[in-house]
Amino acid sequence: MSVIVYVLDLPEFASLLRSSRATAGCTVSRLDSGYWKIEAEHELRFKRKELGLGPALWNSALCGGFLGRITAYDRNEMVLVAEDDSSK
Repeated sequence: MSVIVYVLDLPEFASLLRSSRATAGCTVSRLDSGYWKIEAEHELRFKRKELGLGPALWNSALCGGFLGRITAYDRNEMVLVAEDDSSK
């Protein structure tokens, strides 16, 4: 199983897509429904300051939904892992 984050197709979230495309083992695909899908086999990790997201955008980054388990989500870092990934 993998971990997936659905991101609204808005310019404000472009840094999430750029960061994910540059991450080994991560795929980004556009959906017809106005969302992007970011997917990784085991883990997705984002750092707010590196993405240049203000608090409001950071706090709404998961508003499109996700599949997986949140293991960290504070004001600086977000980590999601696959549900079946017992190594995290």
